[in-house]
Amino acid sequence: MIRILTVAAVAAMIAAPASAQTARINLSGKTSDQIQADIAKAAKKVCTKAVVGATFPREMYASCFKFAVNDAKARLGAQTQMAVSN
Repeated sequence: MIRILTVAAVAAMIAAPASAQTARINLSGKTSDQIQADIAKAAKKVCTKAVVGATFPREMYASCFKFAVNDAKARLGAQTQMAVSN
């Protein structure tokens, strides 16, 4: 099973696509609650950087955070499905 999840927050609304941020979360030996907390922490870090200089930073942060958390959960679910099927 893959032990590292990449949380990606795409800041295309704010700047060029090259400015997308990523964070890696080590999943090894963690409970579901710890993983969820790490996902939220990584999303907060990524989105805080992504909204610098935005016209509406609060709204952009909220949107970024929601997207990043949902994307990370989807990736985690996909990785779990792949690990189970192998």
